[in-house]
Amino acid sequence: MSRRTWIVAGAVLVTLVVITFAATALAQGDTSPTGKPVHTITVSSTATVKASPDEAVIGLGVHSEAAGSADAFAQNAKDMRSVLDALEAAGIDEKDIQTTNVSLQQRVTDRGTPNEQRSFVASNSIQVTIHDLSAVGSVIDAAVGAGADSVNDIRFQLSNPDAVRTDALTRAVAGARAKADALAQAADATVVRVVTIDEQNYRPPVYAQAFAGAALGAVPTPVVPPSSLDVTETISVVWEIS
Repeated sequence: MSRRTWIVAGAVLVTLVVITFAATALAQGDTSPTGKPVHTITVSSTATVKASPDEAVIGLGVHSEAAGSADAFAQNAKDMRSVLDALEAAGIDEKDIQTTNVSLQQRVTDRGTPNEQRSFVASNSIQVTIHDLSAVGSVIDAAVGAGADSVNDIRFQLSNPDAVRTDALTRAVAGARAKADALAQAADATVVRVVTIDEQNYRPPVYAQAFAGAALGAVPTPVVPPSSLDVTETISVVWEIS
């Protein structure tokens, strides 16, 4: 191949490279070297969905004291067995009862004096899930009557929060799109597509109610659940605009 032929071939190759780069640039449009759109807007949106609670969670405890550690544990096991039997009689399923803590502590009174005394305190705590909210008060009374000596705060929650959470996310995205359209219209632009979506904040639908104690009697301890729980989702969306 002659020198002139090489020169012509080289010129053709350079022309093809220039055309290729130009075509690529036109295909990319308004994109950065990283491939991300140059023109974007970012909006945040929060949506809240209300749902009625359908279960309650309470904490119950039994404390037993004896001179020896083995005696304290044995008494505690007996007392807790009575509480568990009472819960079963009240209609609580075994799968809805979980042990949350088992402990043993030595108690010393009048330490360093001639009257110093030592004993052991065994504790057993359980968590109980109640699906019938109208029975919460009577369940607590049954447990206390059987020997439970501590009742912790009551939590009202949803047995299936995911369905409500999905609804909140859907509404949050719709709200983000409405904001994006309004901003784009004001700027004489058009929303093209979603670039990224980030979940910023999720507040679990749980309502905690303080509980000071249980009053035993013919009338169950009054426990009033909230009428509804708020499921709140906050998202941030980056939209491409043109």
